[in-house]
Amino acid sequence: MAEAYKRLAQGYFASSSAKLYDVPSSTEAIIKTINITNATGTAREVTLYHCDNGDTPDNEQIILPGVSVVAGGFAEFEGTICMAATTELYGFAAAAGVITYTIWGLEIS
Repeated sequence: MAEAYKRLAQGYFASSSAKLYDVPSSTEAIIKTINITNATGTAREVTLYHCDNGDTPDNEQIILPGVSVVAGGFAEFEGTICMAATTELYGFAAAAGVITYTIWGLEIS
């Protein structure tokens, strides 16, 4: 069994739900940290979902509901999110292409 702690995903949030990270098949993942950065001059809300493969994100899968990230600031999730093979992490921000995310964790295959 191979284990690798690494940056699992990085990018910009979209203004509608978009896939941020997809656990590969025959692999499990443990999310330990999600860094969210708002380099704009306006506070922005960010929402995250943990979904089964093919599910549409909705309130049933929400794990971070509309958290405001202050202008020029950051938010950080530190905890544990266990993800089975092919499950997905989705998210969106109040404005597209301006709020960044970095997901750190362990992949076990």
